[in-house]
Amino acid sequence: MGTTNRRDFLNHLLAAGGAIAASSWYRGFAQTTAGPARVAFDTSRVRADLDRHILGSFLEHLGRAIYDGIYEPGSPLADTNGFRKDVIEEIRTLGVPIIRYPGGNFVSGYHWQDGVGPKDQRPRVLDRAWNSIETNQFGTNEFIEWCRAAGTEPLLAVNLGNGSPENAAALVEYCNVPSGTRWSDLRRRHGVESPHNVKFWCLGNEMDGRWQIGHMPATEYGLKAADAARQMRAVDRSVRLVACGSSNPSMPTYLEWDRQVLEQCYDDVDFISLHRYFNNTSETNGDTSRYLALNLDMERQILEIAAVCDYVRGLRKSTKRLALSFDEWNVWYRANSGDGHRQTAPHLLEEVYNLEDALLVGGLINTLLRHADRVHVACLAQLVNVIAPLATNNDRVLRHTIYYPYAWALHHARGQVMDLLLESASYEVPRLGQVPFVDIAATADPSTGEQCLLMLNRDLNAEREAAVNWPGAPPTRVLGLETLTGPDLKASNTFDQPNRVTPQPLDAPKAGAKMTFKLPPHSYTVARLATA
Repeated sequence: MGTTNRRDFLNHLLAAGGAIAASSWYRGFAQTTAGPARVAFDTSRVRADLDRHILGSFLEHLGRAIYDGIYEPGSPLADTNGFRKDVIEEIRTLGVPIIRYPGGNFVSGYHWQDGVGPKDQRPRVLDRAWNSIETNQFGTNEFIEWCRAAGTEPLLAVNLGNGSPENAAALVEYCNVPSGTRWSDLRRRHGVESPHNVKFWCLGNEMDGRWQIGHMPATEYGLKAADAARQMRAVDRSVRLVACGSSNPSMPTYLEWDRQVLEQCYDDVDFISLHRYFNNTSETNGDTSRYLALNLDMERQILEIAAVCDYVRGLRKSTKRLALSFDEWNVWYRANSGDGHRQTAPHLLEEVYNLEDALLVGGLINTLLRHADRVHVACLAQLVNVIAPLATNNDRVLRHTIYYPYAWALHHARGQVMDLLLESASYEVPRLGQVPFVDIAATADPSTGEQCLLMLNRDLNAEREAAVNWPGAPPTRVLGLETLTGPDLKASNTFDQPNRVTPQPLDAPKAGAKMTFKLPPHSYTVARLATA
């Protein structure tokens, strides 16, 4: 099939998929005009086993994410390694399962050898991605050690911008081979005897973007990624590899990039990446009711990229079903300056989040959970200071509003994602069609008997009821019911006022086969239930 015919066929396929997505954003949604949302929670209807990697995060050498964020030697809050103890405690409390590092745009100009070995011999370099000075005092070994202290797993990105597949394979050798080779013995000389055994790797970052160092056409990147994948697997066959997909759906090459890349490397990789940042300006013109529906745009993006993967699978007659890695996602639109003015650890992209941002983040988490059958890795970008749920100053850590929906999912969404049947009143949103006022994701953990409902009420003015019916074994106890809401959608948390937006308890209905949850206007609510 020629290139033109492939493009026409792909466009036809995706147009059909988009129409299906627009009329029914997730299986089981039905429209009603009034009354409570009605939900069937049947534990025999399982959408997917929940891979905890779907609730990961991201740290880049950008602004104060690393320096003054997680690493601050000389601070009274730092341990002997220079790691901020208060930040480590927050991450351990959250239970973040995996963290992507070191970029991001940064990685496309980063040479990992600069960040290993004696610190007094590491070079200070100009980071051209963010026009900042990189001291290289924190590198691969420090990150792995920090991950162990924080109880999380590394997702390392390799430089396929101005870096080579050979250097990518060398980093795998440095990290994962026990001893007896050039790069593994170098690690041992650097004081790290045991291998790091890093399992997950990103093959570059956003290589479709002209802002990216080493930007190249899709076919060229696909060939480079395939070469890197084969060399990396020659070192360690157990690694799991993520190819760069489109950096966002507004790219003129969106979907075509993904197709062309995968036609070169489909059989050599395990995932393709998706990235997306949401805003309440250009996408919505400041309309909060539209803003709170944008998680359905994420839903569409997942369906579209999955369709491309399946098209290439058929084209190549492959038996492998490619997974998705949504390894950058968040709200981001206020703090836009990425120019560090050649300073060390400048204040960059330090977004201050408000209540409506937190509600959308809750909706985005719901979407990721609903697609846990295909999205196996996802990373909230980022973790500390830079477009992050956590911020630091000299004295303490601040929890921004978006911390709370993320923490609820990390703490309570476990086991299996349920395939709910939902009937809800809806409202019209341009491009998205009918949007349900009530958006729900649910999990059930067979090992403990605990269940979790994460419920977004998009109605800005009215309480909405969610009437939940359990056809099978009903809950016997309510373990907790909390909501995130408030009178001011623009309210945010600051170091001076850290508790303006925090969870509040709700009165819980009696546990049983039928329960009605009263969801406050513009709210995100978590219900924790026990069946035994």
